[in-house]
Amino acid sequence: MNFDWIVVLIMAFVFEVIDAAFGQGYGTLGAPALLLLGYSPKEIIPAILLSQAMGGFIGGVLHHRFKNASFLWSRKSDLTKVSVIVVSGILGVAFSSFLGVKFLSKDALSWYIGIMVTLIGILLVSGWKVPFSWAKLYIIGIVSAFNKGMSGGGYGPLVTGGQIVIGVNPKAAVGITDLAEAPICMTGVFVWLLMGKALNWDLAIPLCIGAGIAPFLGAYITKIMKIRKFRKTLGIIVLILGVAALLKVLNP
Repeated sequence: MNFDWIVVLIMAFVFEVIDAAFGQGYGTLGAPALLLLGYSPKEIIPAILLSQAMGGFIGGVLHHRFKNASFLWSRKSDLTKVSVIVVSGILGVAFSSFLGVKFLSKDALSWYIGIMVTLIGILLVSGWKVPFSWAKLYIIGIVSAFNKGMSGGGYGPLVTGGQIVIGVNPKAAVGITDLAEAPICMTGVFVWLLMGKALNWDLAIPLCIGAGIAPFLGAYITKIMKIRKFRKTLGIIVLILGVAALLKVLNP
């Protein structure tokens, strides 16, 4: 195991702890960090997607075990919300992964994600909500997964924050996001591979190890936080991520 492996593994662990605890941050933080380490976007995105699929599945199981969310099958359970986000998200991530391979436009996408994430953060911090509907959940799933396939990030802040804005319990929203990420991210990986892009296993393996271990701590953090404080904390994190994305575009 060389030094780069250790650095990437530690980064993946830290970012996935944040992601498993708050439903966001792994790709949004990991993609730019890996760029700084010298990896190319087309190496980063499929490796991020693969490792987050692992972290998301393990995180979903642990959120259910810690009772942050309930994934027993019933029409009103959190598993139904997962299925809505997955179905809509697979469409979004497949289309955007194709565009990402062919027409990756970094600046335009950064503006788009930065503005949307900032707006969601403002809504969360303000406590503003709209009535829940399945149509809104489908829209959240499509838009969030589109971002994920195009950039490797921008998924969690929108799908977690969007759920809370439409009235989903904040802790359940984190668990739903984690579990939904697994099939959505794997779809993105398959599309990248089908388009002829090979995985860089020297990057993907340490990412998968770090992301696979982290949910044990992340889901426990979700469990022990109080709901009101949890929503405000999520809002602040989302807002910071959005503003940081916009500042990065303004100061490349």
